[in-house]
Amino acid sequence: MQRGFVVPRISRRVLFCMLAAAAVVVLGFPLTAAATEYPPRGSVAEPLSPPAINGVVCTPGRVWRWRQSCPGNGPATTDYRISHIRLPDPLPELPLVEMEVDPEEDVVPFTFAYVRTLPLSIYRHPLEAALGLPPVRILYSGDQWVSVDGEVEYEGARWYQINPSEFVSADALAIGRPSRFQGVYLNEQPAYSFAWINRLTRPARTPQAAPDESAPLYQRYQLVTIYAQELRGDEIWYLIGPEQWVEQSHVSRVTVDPPPAGVGEGRWIEVDLFEQTIALYQGTRMVYATLISSGRPGSTWTDSGVFRIWLKLDAGKMSNPDVQDGSPAWYYLEDVPWTLYFNGPTALHTAYWHDAFGFTRSHGCVNLAPRDAEWIYHWASVGDTVWVHNTSPFGE
Repeated sequence: MQRGFVVPRISRRVLFCMLAAAAVVVLGFPLTAAATEYPPRGSVAEPLSPPAINGVVCTPGRVWRWRQSCPGNGPATTDYRISHIRLPDPLPELPLVEMEVDPEEDVVPFTFAYVRTLPLSIYRHPLEAALGLPPVRILYSGDQWVSVDGEVEYEGARWYQINPSEFVSADALAIGRPSRFQGVYLNEQPAYSFAWINRLTRPARTPQAAPDESAPLYQRYQLVTIYAQELRGDEIWYLIGPEQWVEQSHVSRVTVDPPPAGVGEGRWIEVDLFEQTIALYQGTRMVYATLISSGRPGSTWTDSGVFRIWLKLDAGKMSNPDVQDGSPAWYYLEDVPWTLYFNGPTALHTAYWHDAFGFTRSHGCVNLAPRDAEWIYHWASVGDTVWVHNTSPFGE
């Protein structure tokens, strides 16, 4: 008798499943009902590995059958994972409460001006300047901002009053335009992480690919939802829409996190130094989130830790405690509104002098856009917890 191979019988159901699985690997049909974030917040993904382990090449078929034998962020594994992401249909909207804002409303209680001509002499009255009398004081150097109380004209020249019995030439000042940006109030817990675009961005179809010219151009301060993430070497890529991936440095992300120990059901504030965002919580529920500008890396870096708000100030002056006027590092800011001190001289406060929220900018404090600073100031109380930390998966 001639021997031969016995072909096992395969049921229709098994055959159908095998064909469907092959279609997933080859065509990228999704299997999952919803997207998953990779890796989870706070985890550190494994570094990129070669596509072969112990002499075994990680083909898409092997990834499907024996995922444990392939690197977590290898090319085939990443492609396999991305092909399985299925976005919810329809795409969910963030649970936001529209806040009524008058577009013509002043966002700060003072008119501020940048001192663009230094040194600047300050006189008790324009007449004294005309007579050649000495100034009452002089501003010498650095970044200096003053509050403008009024304007007068003397002998055809304009003068600003900046304090009682203090006048400066109007030509020496530039009236500021504080940021009108504002974060979001949430009426329920968000199901997904979300982020603000922090620069003009056109997404790519896959992580690390070139921008897709057919994709929409996202504007600065535009709000997006994050459905998944991928770690590629020293880059994090976020999925913000169907085949729309953006690199982490182009967005500032907010993720719901559990409270630090000891907070319980009370109010607390989370400051994320990596993403340059801030979130307000009542117990475990996020109620408000927005962008910040914390200290630049180096000597002005904002310290991490768990702190308590120890002082609230409606407005106050701020200056560099390490140098004096005359040093290039000097800064002087008049009437900074809505300030919450939480770590010695470090505070959450209004920044009326810039619109760079989402990027490090300050001398160590946590800068907020005026509308955000006012909202947080009235929401928070002395004794509330402020948790400052760096969520970077690459270390601080």
